Amino acid sequence: MASTPERGFLLIADLSGYTAYLSRGEIEHAPAIAGDLIETVVGRLEPPFRLAKLEGDAAFLYVEDGRADGSLLLDAIEVAYLAFRRRLRSIEQASACDCTACSTAPRLDLKFFVHHGEYVRTSIAGRDELAGASIIVVHRLLKGAAAAAAHDTDGRAMGFAVFTAAAVAAMGVDPASLGATTEVEAIEHLGEVTTHTIDLEGRWLAETGARRLEIAGRDALFEVEVDVPADPATTWAHLTSPGLRPLWEGPIVITEMALDGRRGVGTRAQCVTGRLATLEEIVDWQPYEHVGYRLAVEGVGAVEATYDLEAVGAATRVRLRWAGAGSSPEDAAVTRLRGEKIGGLRRLAAVLAIPMAPRNGARQEPALELAQEVQA
Repeated sequence: MASTPERGFLLIADLSGYTAYLSRGEIEHAPAIAGDLIETVVGRLEPPFRLAKLEGDAAFLYVEDGRADGSLLLDAIEVAYLAFRRRLRSIEQASACDCTACSTAPRLDLKFFVHHGEYVRTSIAGRDELAGASIIVVHRLLKGAAAAAAHDTDGRAMGFAVFTAAAVAAMGVDPASLGATTEVEAIEHLGEVTTHTIDLEGRWLAETGARRLEIAGRDALFEVEVDVPADPATTWAHLTSPGLRPLWEGPIVITEMALDGRRGVGTRAQCVTGRLATLEEIVDWQPYEHVGYRLAVEGVGAVEATYDLEAVGAATRVRLRWAGAGSSPEDAAVTRLRGEKIGGLRRLAAVLAIPMAPRNGARQEPALELAQEVQA
């Protein structure tokens, strides 16, 4: 029986400098360190991505159309890179071994290649595989002009991500606003492919851990804490994505305004529930961990709000804090808001606890299946 074509994003996460590292490092340690790093990266990409297979010092992943918007996919890639760099730093600080593999591990880095296109699932020698011209394209990018330009003669490179024009278009983001550089790749039999490369090293250097908005417990109008039966990535998607928020916030219409098409600091939104409208502006954005808003709420005035996410076993602890940003609202209004937020977060926990049937034989995360229903 012929396979049914599907469309989605295809991603390869690949260690930079691994060949030189492996050739000079002790075989007892080098592959184990590389494996640890790849496992860290895959763990932060799943979800929304799914692992197709491991390919030596690289991982090949995919995500079907409709499972996450472009902003969430970019967040996943950045979060995976930051997790990689943190893990590399911890290996350097914690290791007491002075062997070549352990001492030179910090010279490794990470790069991503992302394409969007059509593929089919097939079985080869009893193993599930993805096949199609799009699979060839994303693999050829590893040896393309954009990747070559980023590497030195020793095969090392600072972190970066290469997106094809097809991927950028499907994500709905503006590559110029992301500071991307553009190349044109020539792939045999498949023609020319335009690529956009963004710098991830700069993102790491900007990662200081300092937050733009922090609400101390004593300054909060109220604080709500709920444990949600899902991982931080899935919980984050439901808290921040306009397509998923109505699942737990109720009948709400969200009009989002992001200059570059990507959700983050500076994104503004109007949220309408019945006759009430709330204006939101994101002022802090640390995917999977922390988000801060400034809001104008009818009947309440100017307020600030933060969500903090913490992995607790197989669940995520969500802590919401609201604080006044102007004159103090009336006690009755605060009590009403607190009740609404408690109810909303409890509905979020209930939504993410709903089991869903697998599709195409694969394990299906409840949150992402629901996302498909919202976008249908």
